[in-house]
Amino acid sequence: MEEERPSEDTTSEIEQPARSGMLVGGIVLVVILIIAGLFLPPISLGERLGFGGEEDTTTESSPTAAPTEAETVAASSPSIAGEVDVLVSDTSAVVNVSSLSESDAAAELGAFPANSTVRGNVYKVDHDANALSGKVAINVPAGTAVEMVDLYGWNGGSWNFIPSQLDLETRQIVSPDHNLYQAFALVEPGEPETVAVGAELLPLQSLADPTLASLTELSAGTLTLVGTGDLQGEVTELPEGEFDALVRVTNVGGVVDQGSLSALLGDSTAQMNQINSLVNTAVSGNFAGINLDYQGVDDSQKEAFTSFVSSLADALHAQNLTLAVTLAAPEQDGGQWLTGGQDWTALGDIADILYLNMPLDPTSFGTNGTSMQLLNWATRLVDRNKLTMMVNAGAVDRVGDAFLEMPNEQALANFGQIEFVAGGEEVEPGTAIELALSGDASPLEWDGTSLTYRYSYEMNDQTHDVWLGNPAALSNRLELAERYRLRGVAVRGLGNVADEAGYAASLAAFTGLGTPPETSGAAIVWTVTDEDGSILASESGSDLTFAWDGEEAEGDYTINAEFALGEAVATLGSVIVNVAASVVEEAEAETAVVTPTESTGGSGTIDPGDADAVVNVNANVRLGPGLSYGLIAGGLSQGTRVDVIGRNSNASWFQITMPTDGTKGWIFGTLLDLNSNLDVSSLEIVEVDPPTVSDGGGTSPAAPPPPPVTNATFELGGQSAGMPIGAMQSSGMTWIKRQHKWSPGNSATDVQGLITEGHNAGFKVLLSIPGQLNPTSIDFNGYVEFLRGVASLPDPPDAIEVWNEMNITREWPNGEINPASYVNNMLRPAYNAIKGANPNILVISGAPAPTGFFAGGCGGGGCDDAPYIAGMMAAGAGSVSDCIGVHYNEGIMPPAATSGDPRGNGGHYTRYFQGMINAYVAAGAGQLCFTELGYLSGEEWGFVPSGFLWRAPYNLTVAEHAQYLAEAVSLGANSGRVRMIIIFNVDFTTWGDDPQAGYAMIRPNGGCPACDTVGAVMQGR
Repeated sequence: MEEERPSEDTTSEIEQPARSGMLVGGIVLVVILIIAGLFLPPISLGERLGFGGEEDTTTESSPTAAPTEAETVAASSPSIAGEVDVLVSDTSAVVNVSSLSESDAAAELGAFPANSTVRGNVYKVDHDANALSGKVAINVPAGTAVEMVDLYGWNGGSWNFIPSQLDLETRQIVSPDHNLYQAFALVEPGEPETVAVGAELLPLQSLADPTLASLTELSAGTLTLVGTGDLQGEVTELPEGEFDALVRVTNVGGVVDQGSLSALLGDSTAQMNQINSLVNTAVSGNFAGINLDYQGVDDSQKEAFTSFVSSLADALHAQNLTLAVTLAAPEQDGGQWLTGGQDWTALGDIADILYLNMPLDPTSFGTNGTSMQLLNWATRLVDRNKLTMMVNAGAVDRVGDAFLEMPNEQALANFGQIEFVAGGEEVEPGTAIELALSGDASPLEWDGTSLTYRYSYEMNDQTHDVWLGNPAALSNRLELAERYRLRGVAVRGLGNVADEAGYAASLAAFTGLGTPPETSGAAIVWTVTDEDGSILASESGSDLTFAWDGEEAEGDYTINAEFALGEAVATLGSVIVNVAASVVEEAEAETAVVTPTESTGGSGTIDPGDADAVVNVNANVRLGPGLSYGLIAGGLSQGTRVDVIGRNSNASWFQITMPTDGTKGWIFGTLLDLNSNLDVSSLEIVEVDPPTVSDGGGTSPAAPPPPPVTNATFELGGQSAGMPIGAMQSSGMTWIKRQHKWSPGNSATDVQGLITEGHNAGFKVLLSIPGQLNPTSIDFNGYVEFLRGVASLPDPPDAIEVWNEMNITREWPNGEINPASYVNNMLRPAYNAIKGANPNILVISGAPAPTGFFAGGCGGGGCDDAPYIAGMMAAGAGSVSDCIGVHYNEGIMPPAATSGDPRGNGGHYTRYFQGMINAYVAAGAGQLCFTELGYLSGEEWGFVPSGFLWRAPYNLTVAEHAQYLAEAVSLGANSGRVRMIIIFNVDFTTWGDDPQAGYAMIRPNGGCPACDTVGAVMQGR
């Protein structure tokens, strides 16, 4: 690699007078007054040599052990003016400091590390004590980049790295208190003889052969810490290659599992069992060692963690195996770097390799950026010959101060899907087509600091900034490792890149084989191809829209949208446009049913012949003009010709005669293709009585309609057993809720069918994922990993509800109910896992069961829902969810009511829809999502089961059921507090001890009064 050093600016280049020859400081008898006189204000020698930052963790047996308080009360300070100061603790010691040239020191003491250069002189420290503790401060010579020199000490057999810090006041590199070495020097390391190039390989990932060719080591995942020392998972199968393979062991899944790590560090038996297990795994699998990636160590367990790592290192070294330790990127606070319970100085002495997670911020790698600042500090604490910089190859999503890494493919999802702006999937020859990507991503822009493209998008009223990964950006980051002459680099995410050749070239260039990849342009590329694959039109740029003039020749044409970044191309979507002339069927007078050709299949393409109209799809026929009226058995098949005898006032419904027996019925207007000779305006406007109970309606007088929904951000959906598309769409629903009861061992693919079915029907999908009933324990890590898998599916859900009714023992282990536990052990890790896999998925907290059973209390055996919500919010649920889940299904009063319920405890908030909103808002909840909203009517059956009877004889009439649902939607949406309502339910048919059919919008006879009432209020959007 070409020699390169950090820029020698005013903070790194130390100007000092020139010096030459051997200088002898002399024999100094310590006199406190002389010391005081030599080092006057503004800062004393003792203060200058004070060592801040990392706490000393060395022991008395170590060469760097700190002296006791009694030993540092008085000290002597021999020095060579302008070069070195030594502060010792023993006031009676006779100390002599002398200087040697590099060549003389190498001859008299021993050779320095390979490829290194001594900057300045070498300083011998002789004394008459058996052992002497103290500090050494060496002036950085003129013209030397301070970032590039390390403090080394000679212990009689070898030169060893000494942790230090830079004293800006004295322009000296200062050691901590330690048992003094025999000699000291500032050493500038050279290039490593073999630069380390590592990668992380996780299960289900693969690395390209050119990438493998550059690797010297591979961290193979993953064994995951659970419980008290147990390890779950399997190490991924290794590819062929000339590299050392390390087993990655971690407590990081959807979230950092601090609880399991804390339990391990508190149990010495569990620690020894795990150490034995890891050694056996490495030996039996022919691995080179272990990569210990344990994060989130509590400050109080710093010593316990260091001791565990030391024991693991001893056990591995006994088998000639390697220990790597992964260091978390430290946090900056007031100019200080905080490493938590990871004692970097001690770990640097114990481990063979240190992987340092670099900041995720792509802009931090610029000159004097955060990454350089971190390396300036880190190389003072740990030997750069062990330090390996770990970086991310993929995209990064920033919201606020939080950064999340992800594959480029996932980041591109924010561009959305292809939608028609003009034209459609079937057009006539010469018809122009206009398409657009549906996402809200901003146009791409170049970020010169990070050497990549970025864009922004909005989600949940927050701005996200996304930087896309590319090989040139990776090479730019890797230059820091070369610049600081670190041991090497390790790269995460190489198993998820599209431009495998580009990233392989980046790694090869780092090793000196080839030149780094150059920056490449990025563009959204639109193409139109015919059936033979020939390109007819194309366009590239940052525009998210595309216009095509169309084609005269009939046939199928494919329009593709792709994202191109250099050699990498990712598909954003495609549509097929069928160009065909319209087809008019000849009438067959003697036949009552017309079979459409394969190319018809839609409104306006079936000739009604001499009849007034023809049914264009299989259709329901009702007793009146609306979904609230009952069905006429059998309906009508596609192609059936009918006579039209009337219409409603706006001609959205037509009255027809059934061709079999002349029965009069009503059919929705878009389900008919009308004869061009039919004069719709001359048809009689037929008035029909409101639906009765027998029609699927109700007997109560019609209530005034509730105000229409005016909140543009509100969304409505329903929970259904089947796929009643018409009823749901007529109600204004855009979401469908499905539920999967999770068990350990489930695969994410188990739910793919539920999701795809909903998407194919045109709905967004809310997937509620609770566990099995009456659990005795919950495998939090297993559950979180399942959610991660669901979020990572090729066709993922649009929202996930995390568990269900966690405040009662039916859904949560008895004795363990605690809102903080739910947030910290489930919701927070689930949120991080879901967003890490797909940041576009809405995360809804599990809705507690609405109850007053616990008299306002909250304990391990159960909680009322309001105090449970308050506990969730106090534990931070608002920051790890997009919406707070709510259930409401026991109402018999109008939604706006807050009093008057005839039941006992009639003033309790759970009796009232408005009361639930008020109680949850008072508990600190922000946006609410009613994932179950239902009203129960047993009017058709004449009763409801005793456990659900709240007002004799059957709670609500069908009319009240329809009215209350509409009022609740209107009230909730227009309150500004409710983001989503899922109606429970649309089409359930079970009637028994659990009267699900009584909650259903579609009533037993097929009528849907609530479809009309709810649809009416949703039309205001």
